[in-house]
Amino acid sequence: MNLRKFEQFQDLANSEGVIFYYEGEFTQNVVAAMADALKNRLENDPDAQKKKRKIFSTFVEMAQNVTHYSLPPWEDVTSECGHGCGAVAIGKHENRYFIASGNSVALEHVPRMREKLEPLRRMTLDEIKAAYKVQLRNTEHASDEVSKGAGLGFLTVAKDASEPIDYSIVETTENGGKAAYFFLRATI
Repeated sequence: MNLRKFEQFQDLANSEGVIFYYEGEFTQNVVAAMADALKNRLENDPDAQKKKRKIFSTFVEMAQNVTHYSLPPWEDVTSECGHGCGAVAIGKHENRYFIASGNSVALEHVPRMREKLEPLRRMTLDEIKAAYKVQLRNTEHASDEVSKGAGLGFLTVAKDASEPIDYSIVETTENGGKAAYFFLRATI
């Protein structure tokens, strides 16, 4: 990257309120280091004090989604990154925070993701909390071969958000047309 492009990148990040950005492989060690960096960044921000738990919870859920569900790099892309590659950005606009993530996903999982995300966008906070409690008692996820958790990730993000979560799924011709890019954004 030449310096002019880096300057433009930095200007864009600053104008959008980005306080933290990472792109690359998401391992447990990397996520722990990012959490420490985020904690240090928020430590002296009075707007963050009451929201810190929600910011961290949302960050962890999004980082885990990248870690667990991201596809390895396409055969036609040169990358140092193995499985669990993606990006995360955390920013602040006025006194509200946003956490955004992006990673590749298998195209075959896109309908299921939309099936989970679309209702969340229309639910009230009370409905999201009720759905969360129901999912906590749900034992069917143990036999789910796709989900690597209890099925609480999107519910947790939606529960902590101050407005409906936003997402975008962009199909790509890379990897033989069997993948899409998944972007998720929550405002706290």
